[in-house]
Amino acid sequence: MFTAFLRDITDRTHASAALRQSEARFRVLFESNPLPMWLYDLETLQFLEVNPAAVSGYGYSREEFLRMRLSDIRPMEEVPRLKEVVAGFTVGAVRRAGIWKHKLKDGRLRDVDVIAHSFDFAGRQAALVVAIDVTELKQTEAAVTKYTERLRVLHEIDRGLLAAEDLGAIAEAAVRSLRGLLGLPRVIVNLFDLAAGEAEWLAAAGRRRIRVRPGVRYPLEPILGSVAALQRGENQVVDLSRLPGSPEAAALRASGVEVYMVVPMIAGGELIGSVSVCDHTGPFAPEIVGIAQEVADQLAIALAQARLYERVRRQAEELERRVEERTRELRAATAEADRANQAKSEFLSRMSHELRTPLNAILGFAQLLEMDELSSRQRESVEQILRGGRHLLALINEVLEISRIEAGRLQLSLEPVPVRETLRQALQLIGPAAAGLGVTVTVEALDERLHVLADRQRLQQVLLNLLSNAIKYNRPDGMVRAACTMPADGRVRIAITDTGPGMTADKLERLFTPFDRLGAEASGVEGTGLGLALSRSLIEAMGGTMHVESAPDVGSTFAVDLMIADGPVAADGPAAPAAVAAAGQTPARPRTILYVEDNLSNLRLVENLLSRRPGITVLSAMQGRVGLELARSHRPDLILLDRHLPDLTGEEVFAHLSEDPRTREIPVVVLSADAITGGTQRLLDAGVRAYLTKPLDVRHFLAVIDEHLPPAPP
Repeated sequence: MFTAFLRDITDRTHASAALRQSEARFRVLFESNPLPMWLYDLETLQFLEVNPAAVSGYGYSREEFLRMRLSDIRPMEEVPRLKEVVAGFTVGAVRRAGIWKHKLKDGRLRDVDVIAHSFDFAGRQAALVVAIDVTELKQTEAAVTKYTERLRVLHEIDRGLLAAEDLGAIAEAAVRSLRGLLGLPRVIVNLFDLAAGEAEWLAAAGRRRIRVRPGVRYPLEPILGSVAALQRGENQVVDLSRLPGSPEAAALRASGVEVYMVVPMIAGGELIGSVSVCDHTGPFAPEIVGIAQEVADQLAIALAQARLYERVRRQAEELERRVEERTRELRAATAEADRANQAKSEFLSRMSHELRTPLNAILGFAQLLEMDELSSRQRESVEQILRGGRHLLALINEVLEISRIEAGRLQLSLEPVPVRETLRQALQLIGPAAAGLGVTVTVEALDERLHVLADRQRLQQVLLNLLSNAIKYNRPDGMVRAACTMPADGRVRIAITDTGPGMTADKLERLFTPFDRLGAEASGVEGTGLGLALSRSLIEAMGGTMHVESAPDVGSTFAVDLMIADGPVAADGPAAPAAVAAAGQTPARPRTILYVEDNLSNLRLVENLLSRRPGITVLSAMQGRVGLELARSHRPDLILLDRHLPDLTGEEVFAHLSEDPRTREIPVVVLSADAITGGTQRLLDAGVRAYLTKPLDVRHFLAVIDEHLPPAPP
């Protein structure tokens, strides 16, 4: 007879693919962002990842980044502030962290506007940072502040210049005030077109009229003296009597001007124009020269400021647009991450329920068979079913464990764990895979008394991962060797060595990066890139460390160091479990248990289990409302309740039972395939006596029944 067990893993495969796709979308967004971005550990300030824009903009290589801490790119004086900001940064927060100084590799400092989002990343409290360079804007703002302060303390003429709307109005106010202040017959403001060798009137004030706005153009030389001298910042005094004849010279003589001084307007090292003050005779008094120079400087500043404001306005608009765009992208990324997390949580809940439900029947009936009288061949078959089912259950728990680690809810039970036995169990589980790939696995002799301080399940999980990798990534007919040594400091080292292709130094640096499979995506070997990162996190949570040595074409050795522990002291004799002791007790009068469950195989399993308890009658209901009616009419001694029913949820059924005086005192035990911690605790807090997770452990289940089933009345 041939018996086969088939398990549909389509939903699990699709959900895993969706999770990988979500992770890939996050990495694409991270890698392709044109702004510098990085991830860092909020506790250690260590860089976890950087995008190409950060590498390009800061000058450090990615490897240099990953060896640095966040404080390494900050000036020394900003480090205390950085620690204060990070200390107050809670998980899930998104905020603008303000303006910081960042140090480039070449030593330059840049002003950077930082936006950060904190979240759990592969078991670490991490922050995603977007850095927007505002150095030029800061420099511009500083220059504007400087110029504004200068304008504030100037004479009333200067304040009048600031009040003007454009350069023509500023020049008009200047020539009016300056002519009156100096008592000179004529003041002219010119703009220079050096390429054409011409000057253009911007504004002019004479005895009887004022001309404003550009329009009149004439040659720069010789009317305005030496252009080269003006460019050097030297004032030019021009005597009309010494100029050759020209229409411009004739016009000036006709207005009564004989001598005039040309004061250059220079901004940013560029000659942009001049202020000309005219007099009948010379020379010009130092006071006139000083005031004319001040006005020329002020006009140059005004012109430069007008240009600067225009540039700042454009930059501000562009920066605002970019910030809004990046903010939208960040919000979209955050929303996508939230959706991915929600999808992951829903997937974990569904997976837990959908996989645990059939496993409950498989492991439950297998445990029933194990209790019966069996032939050696039958017992071996049952043991294989139990071993495989428990391994699958362990895998389900591992996926749920990833969620707990990411949420910071990892719980460990540290105890002395026998190394040889734990390694032997791992080798038994991995044996078929090694045989299928033609890989030989050997183990050095181990002392059975050797124990380490660890969580037994988590340690076996790590060993299974390391052994599985050593087999999967080995060469055909390769070797895997497990060994145990005691290096020093009361530690035990468990090492797994393979004869695979090995790794180069650059791959070793990326080895524990979550989701980075080092190019194995194209090899056809299944994996998510989480195994090693998860394993190292588990080992470190148990107070240990993980090491790796590898050489191309030679192989790799992965080792874990854990504290040595004294083995448990053997008891005089095995204590009988409460469930076994209770199994022989026969109640004085029949008692009734109501089981509300919509899965027929689960009903049959519990009926078979309770048939081993004489004097117990089992009532069953496959819908919540039917279960409520049976509870009210039969008043059972104990109610077993599933959480997922076709008409009502288990929570709703329990709420109705608790509200009804006829049923509120009946103890309720929940049997569910849903292993999510939050739902379990809510029901226990609400008054459920116990919460058992499917697949059921038969002995524990019977012990719970004996504990909460009221004694039969005499």
